[in-house]
Amino acid sequence: MTNTENLERQHQDFFDLMNKIAIHKSEQQVKDNASAISLLLSQLSGKLKIHIISEDKFLYPSLMNNTNPKIKTTSQLFYAEMGGLSQVFEAFKNSFATTNKIAANSAAFLDESQKVFLALKKRIEKENKDLYPLLSL
Repeated sequence: MTNTENLERQHQDFFDLMNKIAIHKSEQQVKDNASAISLLLSQLSGKLKIHIISEDKFLYPSLMNNTNPKIKTTSQLFYAEMGGLSQVFEAFKNSFATTNKIAANSAAFLDESQKVFLALKKRIEKENKDLYPLLSL
């Protein structure tokens, strides 16, 4: 079946990048580190984009055609859910795409990053826990 090691490694990369951004917990810390945060956010966005393209082109089409009904149904559900999260992340990234936007809107950045990162983390954990184990069936 599908080897998920690379996907799980990518998931860990996402956690690491989100955690590096999330260590900045006050508006002043965000302002003082806006350049580093902008770079980390760009890295996260790029890696996430490649990951989603890979899943959309290869993983999910294969799983949605699987003969195992549990794999087929679960992958269809996950695929449908991901579209909304991708759009939310893209809007977040665009709102804070530069050092200046992050520094000028540090309170909003703190609020939005917590919400978006929590949603991403839940999604990643769900894939790791509920979808990937099915692939060894």
